[in-house]
Amino acid sequence: MLLNVSSSIEPLYGFHRTITTSIASENDDWIQLLEESQCLVRLYYKLPVLVFVDPYELVNYQHLYTFHHHGNANLELPVAAMDSNGTSLLLTLTSVGPHVDVKVPIHLRYGEISHSNSEAHRTAEIAWPHLFLSCTSSVQILNASLISYDLPPGEFASSLAGYSLYVTSEPFRADPDARFMAVAVPVGQFGDLAQLGGWESE
Repeated sequence: MLLNVSSSIEPLYGFHRTITTSIASENDDWIQLLEESQCLVRLYYKLPVLVFVDPYELVNYQHLYTFHHHGNANLELPVAAMDSNGTSLLLTLTSVGPHVDVKVPIHLRYGEISHSNSEAHRTAEIAWPHLFLSCTSSVQILNASLISYDLPPGEFASSLAGYSLYVTSEPFRADPDARFMAVAVPVGQFGDLAQLGGWESE
């Protein structure tokens, strides 16, 4: 069950982007496995504090997946008011095939005000989503290409209760070294605040 899983972010610049994860198989074996073993395909995203998803926007993709969101979903809060651990997203695919493109729209926040006049941007690393299977506990999978997934995301433990979890033991990626992508967002500077204060006093 060799899968080719690769992700990308487009466009490369701007506050509104999309993570696209492509899942492709060399044959139909994995589709048969999912059907026979009553397995669900899950994608787990861990997002840094500078990046967020809009749960209301994700509803528009229900023909592709359902989702669970963990963390503060307030879209208006500045970075300083957010939990430094960021947020998490768990998708359950509702449609699978030999080739599936899963799109997740993301948005970037302005970074905290910088104490350095030379720092105009701040970067954050977005890890590529992690694919795993959740199968009914009563099913015994005798497949050499699957191994138990022993470290599932704890924040979604209740959503995964009652399932046996597996990851593929023979992953294939277009670029095995590319595990994340760095994005940059502009930051304000204290000098700008002082200047604004001067304008208000005039």
